[in-house]
Amino acid sequence: MALFKKSEYLVGLDIGSGAIKVAEILEKKQSRVLERFGMIAMPPGAMEEGLIKDPEKVAETIKELCTTHNIQEPNAAISIAGYSVIVKNITVNKMTEEEMQENLHVEAEQFLPFDVKDVYLDFHILGDNPEKEDQMNVVLVAAKKDLIDEYVSVVELAGLNPCIMDVDAFALQNIYELAYGESDQIIALVDVGATKTNVNIIKDNKSVLIRDVSMGGWQITSEIMSQGGCSVEEAEAWKLNPKNARMDAEELADIIALASSRWCEESRPAIDFFYSINEERPDKIILSGGGSLIVGFKEMLAAETGIPVEAMNPFSALEINDSQFDTSYLERIAPQAAVCLGLALRKVGDK
Repeated sequence: MALFKKSEYLVGLDIGSGAIKVAEILEKKQSRVLERFGMIAMPPGAMEEGLIKDPEKVAETIKELCTTHNIQEPNAAISIAGYSVIVKNITVNKMTEEEMQENLHVEAEQFLPFDVKDVYLDFHILGDNPEKEDQMNVVLVAAKKDLIDEYVSVVELAGLNPCIMDVDAFALQNIYELAYGESDQIIALVDVGATKTNVNIIKDNKSVLIRDVSMGGWQITSEIMSQGGCSVEEAEAWKLNPKNARMDAEELADIIALASSRWCEESRPAIDFFYSINEERPDKIILSGGGSLIVGFKEMLAAETGIPVEAMNPFSALEINDSQFDTSYLERIAPQAAVCLGLALRKVGDK
């Protein structure tokens, strides 16, 4: 079956404010096999809005997750998102990749709200600009050095070797492309995490607009805790299954509806901005992240935007051994696994 050598693939490690996920995917000639997958809740206070507040606790939680799921591969792919990360499509004069690398800081400086000395930079050449023969289109990525260093440090503290630092939106796009294939449709990937929401609009199978919004599932959780007088664990359970909640049903419904409405309001400007430039709207919105599991959110987003919405199932792209995994569990939490599985597709040596 000609599997890749173990040294060539990476563990996908998604360190989120609400939960940490880990996955291993093996590749055959004609399919990809889910080897391992696991998820564990992030300890309260260990991370806030994507920032690591308690490195030791986060590292211990990663270790526990890897031990529980028998993760032995030390090389990992991780990712970041938020306002400390800038992803921008730019147009520059045509040059080779080597020349672009040499001129990267000069080219990037005019596009960044940060001091270029405070960020790590990377890029990907998309190709020639169809409107200007002497120019080319490039994806520029800039991330605050202190954020990157924090993530690298905590992963190393957990005993793993961070080989690749990705961006959540790109990891999500990787697994989307595998699960759904190439499409001539315009797709908006909307990932609703614990403390952030990311919108990535894809046209002609390329990312053309990425926006991060500082809103997520924790808003609902904290409000339920406040009004329901319950623990974090109870609040998380109640927001996903309101029928089991031990608080006033109408009050809980109002909390969820208000937060969902705000998410819609914050996500829509990215879609409206894309329309203002292209005079086109996405054909479909595909939801991922824990927030996508909130009852009624999918329907509300569809009504607010006038665009069909569906939840992503990244596991549909993988071969899964029914005797090894609880497939009903995987189906239930599928949207939460998307970024992690996208990271697990990376290989050692990838740019």
